[in-house]
Amino acid sequence: MDRYFWNIEGPQADGVACVMCGADFLKSKITSVAVGRNPEDESSVRACKAPCAAALAADAERMAREMWTAVGLESTEGPDGDTFGVDGHFGSLLRDLKTLAGTEALLTTSHDMTTIRFLLSLTARHAETAMMRARLVLAQAKETDADGADGGE
Repeated sequence: MDRYFWNIEGPQADGVACVMCGADFLKSKITSVAVGRNPEDESSVRACKAPCAAALAADAERMAREMWTAVGLESTEGPDGDTFGVDGHFGSLLRDLKTLAGTEALLTTSHDMTTIRFLLSLTARHAETAMMRARLVLAQAKETDADGADGGE
C-alpha cells in the first residue's frame, strides 16, 4: 500500500498497534491488515481488520469517487477504460516489472546496508502491486475471452 500515515509514533509507527484506534496487536488477539506505510522508514503500518480497516477502505472509495467526479469521469477504470493500453493496468504492470528488474540489478551490486534496505522495500512494494495488477489483467482477459466466445455463437 502506498498510503502514508503521518504523525504516528511508537507502536503505531512500528506496525504493532492500530493506526486508527491504537489497539495493541501484541497484547490482544485482534486480526490486523496492512493499510499503508510509515513515511519515516517506509515500513508497513497496520489497522484492525474490523472496523478500522473497513472504515479506511470506505474512506478511500469515497475519495476516489470524488476525484473521478472532479475530473468528469464516472468510471473507476481510468480515462479510457482500456485495461491493455499503455495507460491501463497492463502498462502499469509492465512498469512494475521493469522496476523489479532494475532493482534486482542494483541489489546484485550494492554493498551499503541502507541502500539494500531501500531496494528491498522498493522490491516489496512493486512486487505486491505487480501481483495485484497481474491478477486484475488476467481476470479481465478471461472476461474478454468469455465475451468473445459468447459473441461468436
